Amino acid sequence: MNQLGTINFHDTHIGAWEEKQPDAFVDSGVFERFRSLLARLRDHRGFCIRQDQSVAKSIRHAYYVGRKGDLEFYAQAGGRMFQIEFFQNINVEHRAGGRYDYGKFTRMPRTMQLACAVELSHVLRKLIEMGYDLNGTRQGITSPDLLSVLRHAQGRTDEGDPLMQFNRSWNFPGDWERGGRFERDESGWPTMKSVGCGSTKDRDGRPMVSGEMMYCRHKGRLFRGVARPAPNGNWVLVSNGNAIYVPTRELFRCEDPSTEPRRFVPGQRARVRSELEKVLMANQYQRVEALARVARALEARSQ
Repeated sequence: MNQLGTINFHDTHIGAWEEKQPDAFVDSGVFERFRSLLARLRDHRGFCIRQDQSVAKSIRHAYYVGRKGDLEFYAQAGGRMFQIEFFQNINVEHRAGGRYDYGKFTRMPRTMQLACAVELSHVLRKLIEMGYDLNGTRQGITSPDLLSVLRHAQGRTDEGDPLMQFNRSWNFPGDWERGGRFERDESGWPTMKSVGCGSTKDRDGRPMVSGEMMYCRHKGRLFRGVARPAPNGNWVLVSNGNAIYVPTRELFRCEDPSTEPRRFVPGQRARVRSELEKVLMANQYQRVEALARVARALEARSQ
């Protein structure tokens, strides 16, 4: 199938853009494909759809609104593109309604988020069937639920496989045919030389070794995984199907993890001392005893 154009996916907004500017709106297939998408949502997904009565009658054929329960959408077509955006009017901040709010997905109740994710995936798959390209479209997608939508629409099968996810992120189209972007070792991961690691020593100045068990602090918690080289001076720590990218200077070896606090909160000692002073002034002696135990534990960990 010839590629018609590209897909833009941001929050609950999906747009399909044609590669070439049509000579005239009515001469292009944009409007027909737009109507085909609406038909899919009406006939197969159960949406009630009608023309937007708030726009001039002469152009209503290109503006539509839809609703399924409390989940709504607004769709329009014009020039070389058409687009659709889902929203709700339950948790609303903008005085004109949920359609104009920022962060539409995060404002939705959890059950509606799941329903919206399903509909987004159906829209994306319909556009892919038509011939639009979704590869590489990730801008603005920060919610794990929306990342799952993208993976489902792409038919991806790399869940729980950090190496496949790495290859998808770092190998350009055609790289596999040319043998891959990076030189690989026997594990399939890139060699240190091929990714150009900026630093080859860990936090304590010891040489890094690919495949060795290393530790780091991830969101304050102790994280352990097998270290593999990655571009931009980072390493990938792989653990139980999960992978995080970590700067070399944050990696360290640990002979006895039980000696490391499971959670590290920056500035915690100073905050405990400050809280102790407050409860002493208020004569809250039971609270003093509890904070004293925390302070002693922090002092012991630092020694």
